[in-house]
Amino acid sequence: MSKKQCMENKENKILIIDDNQVIRKLASNLLSKRNYRVELAQTGKQGIEMARDLAPQVILLDVMMPEMDGYEVCKRLKADDLTKDIPIIMVTSKTDSIDKIKGLEIGAADYVTKPFDHGELQARVATQVKMKNLLDELEEKNTILEELIKKDGLTNLYNHRYFHERISEEYNRAMRYSYPLSCILMDIDHFKKVNDTYGHQAGDVILKTLAKIITKNIRQVDIAARYGGEEFALILPHTYIEKSVVMAERIREQVEGTTFYFNDITIKATISMGLACFPENKPASYTELIRFADESLYVAKESGRNRVKTCLTSQTSAS
Repeated sequence: MSKKQCMENKENKILIIDDNQVIRKLASNLLSKRNYRVELAQTGKQGIEMARDLAPQVILLDVMMPEMDGYEVCKRLKADDLTKDIPIIMVTSKTDSIDKIKGLEIGAADYVTKPFDHGELQARVATQVKMKNLLDELEEKNTILEELIKKDGLTNLYNHRYFHERISEEYNRAMRYSYPLSCILMDIDHFKKVNDTYGHQAGDVILKTLAKIITKNIRQVDIAARYGGEEFALILPHTYIEKSVVMAERIREQVEGTTFYFNDITIKATISMGLACFPENKPASYTELIRFADESLYVAKESGRNRVKTCLTSQTSAS
């Protein structure tokens, strides 16, 4: 199904808030002919509750109602994060432009007057429905774009910049609430040799496969990033160094046991990993936490590679 067909088949909901039964029925009949799903509310309070539950594309709101008039309903809807972006068409029997201006000033998108001109009502609602759907689609695309900006194009893990944003946030949160925070840096051993021997496309296969192994072994709250060319990084909130070592060992062992395939070539690879943790290592800042992990990674590589090192203990694992 094409995007255009999806848009055309989308269920568009219209909420009518009006205390007059005749007006509700007339407006409902007119809009139902345009294949809208029409919902009805008799009072302002009921209308506000239904708007929160239904999230309609458009609200048709009568101005003159008992207990709570349309202006007050409009103000409350626009003050609520759940309903503030729903277009509101005010319905009034008054012709005084001051009343129309008041509705527009408090957030209404348009207005119609009673008695309805059938074509005008349908046209004004259709315009607002189209605008709401376009804005929703734009917001969805912006959300996707924002997520893409955070990601590494090859591995689909988070990128270096986003890693630094998040570890800064997590470090400040850990400091504030006194909970542990671990950082892991990992590097593919002899990766340059792989690229030189088999080509960069073979190297890309290893990078993408490693990213999948990492993703499979971390929790939803953890952050995995491609830190550099062949270097990856993990942020593990609420995690002491002992549990970080367990996770790191699991990832290291799975990488060591994986055969990477590129065309008709099979390649083996290993990784070295360095860990640091707040509060155990007493980092004075998030950058120092990263530096401690990087120093541990250097020790892991210098002591033979394919192992996990922490700056807290001398624990070592190797094949």
